[in-house]
Amino acid sequence: MLSIHRRVLFAVLVLLTLVAAACGSDSEPATGTESPPAPAESEPSGPAEAEPEAALPGQGVTVAMGRGNWVETNFQNFVVQLLLEELGYDVSDPEEIAPATFYPAAAQGDFDLWASAWPFNHTPFLESESPGGGTLGDSVGYIGTMLASGALQGLLVDIPSVEQFGFSTLGELLDNPDAVAHFDSDGDGKADINGCDDGWGCQKVIDDTLAKNGWDDRAAQISATHSALFAESQASFAGGGPVLQYVWTPTAFVGKLVPGRDVLWLAIEPEETLDGQDGVSDVGDACTNDPCTTMFTPSDIVVAANKEFLAANPAAASLLRDFELDPLAVAVQAVAIDAGANTDAEIKAAAAEWIAANRARIDPWIEAALAAG
Repeated sequence: MLSIHRRVLFAVLVLLTLVAAACGSDSEPATGTESPPAPAESEPSGPAEAEPEAALPGQGVTVAMGRGNWVETNFQNFVVQLLLEELGYDVSDPEEIAPATFYPAAAQGDFDLWASAWPFNHTPFLESESPGGGTLGDSVGYIGTMLASGALQGLLVDIPSVEQFGFSTLGELLDNPDAVAHFDSDGDGKADINGCDDGWGCQKVIDDTLAKNGWDDRAAQISATHSALFAESQASFAGGGPVLQYVWTPTAFVGKLVPGRDVLWLAIEPEETLDGQDGVSDVGDACTNDPCTTMFTPSDIVVAANKEFLAANPAAASLLRDFELDPLAVAVQAVAIDAGANTDAEIKAAAAEWIAANRARIDPWIEAALAAG
């Protein structure tokens, strides 16, 4: 059996093939050559008074943060919390909450922000009606590009099943009664998709895609705790059984059932996707079809915030617009979390370490935020 260290290293190597590290450049500060002013001729009549420190823009402002109810998102939320605290804000530890609950709560001011927004999945929440009239998007919006195109999503299917039944898309699988029966684990006549938690945006995308194409009479999404469903799929694969499993990146899951080795991303035809979900995922040969349309357009992962909070706090708004985090950093933390470093204290410490190691990138964001505040 591989040691934890070797399993973590292997998973990181797998994730390196799925995420691109963001690159940045640092500029040298300008240096001045002017001589200091000449001292005053007369001595001051009393001791010089020290100039008072300028108040930080967030001083006296309490910030309520949420975070998604999937553990990998804790890392970037803790990074945002710590950076806001550098600006003087009093920031609560991010509270775990499902997307379907966060957006209406943020619209009514119960939360100020979170760093767990997936625009292609979460925009339907913003488009929903607000109790006070209008939509939730009138009060809550996305800001910045924290992880640009940092997330792939879709269904994974085991390679032996693809070879046995010869399908290249989900539609072809569901048009084959024998293949449907192969993936029917509960005997209800439908292929079972191990999907998303209740309240996640991906749950709605999968269900709506099945309904759009008339597939909901031949396939059904099972919604439960994602990690438990994935463990079930992993056990099925180990026993020679089928896998039809939703997954996203960056996570450690793709280090356990490896695309291209154990499983493939299961494509659908572009015209079968929901509006805006027809983007192509660049996964090489690790897909059942080329080009690979996986039901989900590769997504940014960004901050969503209450618009009144942003308007009242220009320093925070400036920071959140500038803040970028490379997907590799999140992927590495996902592997560490999976290996057991999964407490809030451990993840927050990792966030602090990332900040300390990236001061050359961060300090200009902080300076701009201070100037904006």
